[in-house]
Amino acid sequence: MSYRAILFDLDGTLLNTNQLILASFMHTLEHHCPGKYTEQDVLAIMGEPLIDMMRRFDDRQAEQMVETYQKHNIENHDHYVEPFPHVVEVIKQINQAGIPMAVVTNKRRPVVEMGLRLFGLDAWMDEVICVGDAPQAKPEPDLLLLAMERIQMKPEECLMVGDSRYDLMAAQKAGVACAGVSWSLHLDDLQKYRPDYMLDDLRDLLEILKLPHSSTGIGKKP
Repeated sequence: MSYRAILFDLDGTLLNTNQLILASFMHTLEHHCPGKYTEQDVLAIMGEPLIDMMRRFDDRQAEQMVETYQKHNIENHDHYVEPFPHVVEVIKQINQAGIPMAVVTNKRRPVVEMGLRLFGLDAWMDEVICVGDAPQAKPEPDLLLLAMERIQMKPEECLMVGDSRYDLMAAQKAGVACAGVSWSLHLDDLQKYRPDYMLDDLRDLLEILKLPHSSTGIGKKP
């Protein structure tokens, strides 16, 4: 089917923030819990709200660890972050086709807006829904339900695109079709949640939307 609106996760889906996230986590963990954790420990839980992740590492220091992480993340943001291939051109084309889009993320608004502005994506998004805007973060459906309310779309009219199980779980709970992305750091885990589509290239989304494209033609049901 052709969808009338697209909901996007941000980190790991549209923007490659992987190295920024890992650098900020390792800086934080070495400061608060030296020698105790590795990047693999971080990768295993990426996608959860930040405070929940920090509580897993050290519940007693979680709030201070969030502060350390956020300071490092903001100071180094523009040095690390870049869009994934074809993101800017695809988002622009979807916007020009008149299809509403929203970012739905477990990330804080100030840093989300930094990333969107950095590459001009803010101009093409109809809504940006961040952690704290609704009672519960992904994997609960609250953020997606708020996004759909704001853009005045029904669940069956929307497609959620994300890189983690939290995106797919939230979409499934909200009654929204979902697409995983093959550039996810969690690809094996992602496929266990049976997304409706797997994208090997963001241009594959244009095929799903029945828009002109020059993609690899993959974007199929897995």
